[in-house]
Amino acid sequence: MKTHRFTLTFIVAVAVAAAGWVAPAASAQGAKIGSVEMRKLYEEFYKTKAAQRSFDESVAAYRKDHQQRVNDYNKLNEEFQRLREESSNPALTQEKREQKAKAVNDKVLELRKSLEAVKEFEQNSQQYLNDLRRRQNDTILKEILDAVRKKGRDGAYTVIVDSSGFGTAAGIPMAVYADEKLDFTDVVLKELNANAPASLPSSMLPPATLPSPSTTPRTPAPAPAP
Repeated sequence: MKTHRFTLTFIVAVAVAAAGWVAPAASAQGAKIGSVEMRKLYEEFYKTKAAQRSFDESVAAYRKDHQQRVNDYNKLNEEFQRLREESSNPALTQEKREQKAKAVNDKVLELRKSLEAVKEFEQNSQQYLNDLRRRQNDTILKEILDAVRKKGRDGAYTVIVDSSGFGTAAGIPMAVYADEKLDFTDVVLKELNANAPASLPSSMLPPATLPSPSTTPRTPAPAPAP
């Protein structure tokens, strides 16, 4: 913990000062400060490793499905190129030329639908995988935090801090546990609202309605030129 001595010293000072303001009985001598490495807890927790393996399997499955869709598109594109080349054959009769031209146009529509399907699959897959990763992380971090906070309560700690700096990226507070006696939210809120008017002026009221979200349609992917 030597590399985090300054941080821990600062947190201890703040915790003790807060305890002294809110609960005078909690003196500096009585404060019990602990620290954990949230990064280590997260990375070495067996459920984190299991979730990573499950996530990797999901990614592999989506990549396989995506590749199949790309292969289908490439096959359609090869058929389109062949039909277009055949339609330009000067030896064809007028009737055959018209038939080939119609086949080319039909293939263009198939290509457009296939391309749009690939792009839609990519977008949906990315959204799903992002949501899956977020849900997995949220569940794991909650379980870790619950375990740390239980230790804090059971061990009568004043404050437990994350000494790894992991919380900044993971959205976890530096003080992963604090005794409820340190919370002076209601004291500050009371001071903030001490001079509140009986009714809010109109300029302070929130807007009655919010603007409607944009409904601009997505531009479809262009079809290959015949």
